[in-house]
Amino acid sequence: MSQRVEVFLECCAQVLGGDETFVARLRERGFACDAGGWCFTLPALHALLMQRLDAAAQVSYARFCQELFASEINLHLRAQGAEIVIAENHGKISQSLYCLRRLPV
Repeated sequence: MSQRVEVFLECCAQVLGGDETFVARLRERGFACDAGGWCFTLPALHALLMQRLDAAAQVSYARFCQELFASEINLHLRAQGAEIVIAENHGKISQSLYCLRRLPV
């Protein structure tokens, strides 16, 4: 698993864990977010994650998307009772809205 995917999963864990400080930071950056849920576009997610990584770990948006889609993010998130889904499909991955949400009980 790439460092970028690991950082993304850490961010998801913070949201799912109800980290109020982290959720507030996401809201300040324009994300729709609350404890247990987070909506984002891939370009916005890429920008956020690249700021959290050192220069050596940063990659282009295209490579980031390839890594994300090749990873088993939902497998890891299901262990935490959550998943990433497409909230709004706008026909292109860069324009669609994705959402971290808790799995129904």
